[in-house]
Amino acid sequence: MLQLGAHISAAGGAHKIFARGQKIGCECLQLFTRPPSRWRATPLDPDQVKLFRAERERQQNPSVIAHDIYLNNLAAENDEVRERSIATMIEELERCHQLGIDGLVCHIGSHKAGPEVGIPRYAEAVQKILTATRDTPTPILLETCAGQGTCLGHQLEHLGQIIDLNKGHERLGVCVDTCHIFVAGYNLGSEALYHEFWSHFDRVIGLDRLKALHLNDSKKPLGSRVDRHDHIGEGEIGPGVFECLLKDPRMKGLPAVIETPESETMAKTNLDRLKSMRGKTATIH
Repeated sequence: MLQLGAHISAAGGAHKIFARGQKIGCECLQLFTRPPSRWRATPLDPDQVKLFRAERERQQNPSVIAHDIYLNNLAAENDEVRERSIATMIEELERCHQLGIDGLVCHIGSHKAGPEVGIPRYAEAVQKILTATRDTPTPILLETCAGQGTCLGHQLEHLGQIIDLNKGHERLGVCVDTCHIFVAGYNLGSEALYHEFWSHFDRVIGLDRLKALHLNDSKKPLGSRVDRHDHIGEGEIGPGVFECLLKDPRMKGLPAVIETPESETMAKTNLDRLKSMRGKTATIH
């Protein structure tokens, strides 16, 4: 079955995510290793790294993924921003390697000229990053995106092209966000459509590339391309898709992280809702 967890604050030290996650019933965790809206980061303290690894081991080594900072745009038209993004992502992968994190989730960025220019530009940046981090082999998890404005990554073909342009590099995986694919126009709201999506995913990318999920309902309707997360079962997606994911043997063992609103007060509620669905029969029609 899916491992269910949440994005947890690393305030006061990354090692603190384990106690915070345990308190709300996390089976896996996601964090930022640095402030997500700043370019600069304080280097990881070796003692903090030891604490992180020790706490993780104490909790029987749950899966931990990290999320890249919001500022990075590997497809940016501005060369200075793009080069800074490349350097920052190299640094972030090195931080993840120090901590022993299982993968770094990354947005695909944006380009005003669209995917025809932006996707090859992103893929070239990824190639530079993979080359520069040969000795820090943390996987890069390309996240499906909502497609707001000039953002890329809202079509599975975008992610497939990035992987293909990097010759199917073994460190490239995918994180599927349920809210993002829904508002991007992928309807999983019947049993047939659910299986059709994953068949399409397998053809374009390959199910072996699926390494993580973000489980979020959506405040906005199908195909709106507006990224607004909602609580599980309360949004436009509804509970059926989540029930199917929880029952799907192809998802076995994957980390599935919620990024729902009001995380301080509602994370446990959302996790409990998902856990309660494990015992139900999937009900999409």
